[in-house]
Formats: sequence, structure tokens, C-alpha cells
Amino acid sequence: MEKRRRFDPAVVRLLVWSGIVLLLLVLAWVGPRFIHHDPYEVNLLQITARPSAEYLMGTDYLGRCTLCRLITGAARSIYASLAVVAITFIIGTAIGTVCGFIGGAFDTVVMRFVDAVQAFPSLVFTIAIAAMLGSGMGNCIIAMSCINWTQYARLSRSQVLQVKERTFVKAARTTGMTNRQILFKTILPNSMTPLIVSASMHVGNTILGFSGLSFLGLGTMPPFPEWGNMLNDGKATLQTAPWTVIFPGLAILLVVMIMGMFGDSVNEALNPKKNTN
Repeated sequence: MEKRRRFDPAVVRLLVWSGIVLLLLVLAWVGPRFIHHDPYEVNLLQITARPSAEYLMGTDYLGRCTLCRLITGAARSIYASLAVVAITFIIGTAIGTVCGFIGGAFDTVVMRFVDAVQAFPSLVFTIAIAAMLGSGMGNCIIAMSCINWTQYARLSRSQVLQVKERTFVKAARTTGMTNRQILFKTILPNSMTPLIVSASMHVGNTILGFSGLSFLGLGTMPPFPEWGNMLNDGKATLQTAPWTVIFPGLAILLVVMIMGMFGDSVNEALNPKKNTN
């Protein structure tokens, strides 16, 4: 009798964490429709109220429901971070791929610029750009994108340099394929796996970075809720109303852990050198 075909544990793990991430994205999108309090309503009679049946996570220094603001701010924290990853992935991959494929003086000049950008501490550079652009979610996304694309550029370039020397690429040239066809049909598809893994593992760090900029007052501006600026609002009442800091902090921690586990599962499933024991 033939042995039953067993599912690859790495693929199963990837499907499980993909489902969890998808559920998280859906909840962040539809959650604000089911809240019971206005997240922007100031209630001076309920300032820093303790968690109760009416306010499950208490209220902040203006009497606003912490839970409602947490749910409303989830979309900004998560989707803004995904936007940064998507932008940097596309820009960095495009630049690195072109550099690796063309080579020559163009490659040298662009890579020296990448080296110059990466020479600066990324957090300091991001804060400087965000401060010049001004506060706001859009400017925060631009500031983070101006720095984070370099890692994808360097990774994609190295992958293209490796792939274009392989036998199947040389064989494609002998068949009369144009450089454009070789790049998009042969080289790029065989270079994407490490880039996808890197992007999936970068989401958690981006959420932390976006929350950090908002905490410093450079991201989402009040009264719009976002987990980083909720931490900033709660620091003044940390001793008297610690729940205003604890719950946003736990939300950031939970989402970053989920994204980290998702990234690990992507790496395990797509890495061709994974352990098969």
C-alpha cells in the first residue's frame, strides 16, 4: 500500500499564520463599525475612568474610550505600515534589479548612493525627514519609505547578479529572447523568493517604527487615534491611569508578534534550504 501523502508542516504553518494575519486585517478594517462609543467624544465626567463594564479598557485623560480608540487606530497603525513595506518593496526591487541587470557605471553610482543612505542611522534619518516634511500620516509614510527601500535594492541586486549567470539564463539568450523578456520572464521570477521573505519579516519592524514616530509627534496627529500617539497621550497619566499606556502597548506587541511569526512561516515555507528533518 502506498503511504499516505503527508502535508508539509511548513506549508500548514504558513496557511495558519496567513489566516491569522488576514483575520487581523479584516478586524482592523471593519472593527470601527461595531464600537459603542465615539472615539473622538470628550467626556469630562469620565476622565481616566478605570476599566468597567461600560469602558472595558477605561478612558484617557479626556474621557475618551480607550477600547474604541484602540480599535479605530488599528487600521492606521497596520495599513500605514503595510503601505510603507509595499512602497519600499516596489521601489527598492525595481532599482536593485535594474542595477544588477545593467551593471556598469549606473550600477556603481546608484549603489554608492545606497551605501551613503545606509551609512546614517535609519531611525535618526527617518526622524529628520519626517521633521522636515511635517507631521501627518502621509508624511510619515514618505519619510519611512525614503530610508527603507535601500535594503530591498541591495538584496534584489545581489539576487539578479547571481541568477543572470545561471545556465537557464544563458540558454534563454541563445533562443533569441530580448533583454526585457529575459529580465521579466526569467531573472525576476527566480529572484523574488528572498525579497518576499524579507518583506514579510519587515512588517513588524515597520509597525514599531511607525508607532515610534507617532509617539514622538511626527506621525498621525490628534485627535485621530493611532497606537503610537495613544502611548504619547497616556504617558502623562501613566501613574494614575496605567491602562492608557498598557493596552496600546499590548496591541503593538501582539500585532508585531503575529507579523513576526507570519514572516518566519513565509521564510520556512519558501526557503529552498529549509530543514527537512
